[in-house]
Amino acid sequence: MRRFLLSAAYVCFGLGFLGGVAKAQTLPYDHIHLNVPDSATAANWYEKNFGGRRITEAPDRLIYGSTRLLFLQKADAKPSSGSAIDHIGFSVADLDAKMKEFEAAGVKIVTPARDVPGLFKLAFVEDPWGTKIEVVQDPERLGLHHVHMRAADPEEVFAWLLAKFGGERAKLKGRIDGIRYSSPGFSDMWILVQKGDAEPSEGHAIDHIGWRSTGPLAKTIDGLRSQGVKVISEPSPLVLPSGFKLNYSYVAGPAGAKIELVERPGLKAGE
Repeated sequence: MRRFLLSAAYVCFGLGFLGGVAKAQTLPYDHIHLNVPDSATAANWYEKNFGGRRITEAPDRLIYGSTRLLFLQKADAKPSSGSAIDHIGFSVADLDAKMKEFEAAGVKIVTPARDVPGLFKLAFVEDPWGTKIEVVQDPERLGLHHVHMRAADPEEVFAWLLAKFGGERAKLKGRIDGIRYSSPGFSDMWILVQKGDAEPSEGHAIDHIGWRSTGPLAKTIDGLRSQGVKVISEPSPLVLPSGFKLNYSYVAGPAGAKIELVERPGLKAGE
């Protein structure tokens, strides 16, 4: 009997590490934090060019689905291109029409629109403060579409994220390797990774990305620490201008990406 139980345990252990990665419980994706000289100006720019909904928990915050776009004041941020968090992606219904709007508004066009057969139309623009933005025409998911990371070994990044934050390893449009974060009540977010040398994200236009802790943040951080994750800052309370109280912490992510974990007590899924 003992031999049978041990064999069963080994089978379960092997299944849990199928593909070489222990899959964690999926955490909902929460936000992207950009460095800008002036948060009000930046919020206005993104609202004008990419929509989003204003939220009142703090000034100059936008939300796309359930993902927040937040701004930190920093006048000398480096461009995001080439950092561990290389660019972010938005999806629009008509890319050709959107590119005409960008041109009329004086938005910097990095790469003109082109059609990638079997995928979608795409183009690259840049905000006035150095954030590289991919704009795609994906009618299945409009709005804030993905985060594109950069690393010398993309597979290491995928393995790290799956082990720490869960998610589903999948192919975007059946072609691009990525991880999809999908939680009940929350909008989906794709994390993609391109191969290349990268600088740490802190201090670049995209400073960090964030996931939400679904339980007490201290417990989540202790769990990550037990897996060897470097904790940059211990869980701390923060009271927003609206009076809402949250807890936050920073950890060192893969390939130099800075990652925030945030607990938003009392909010329902997707809020």
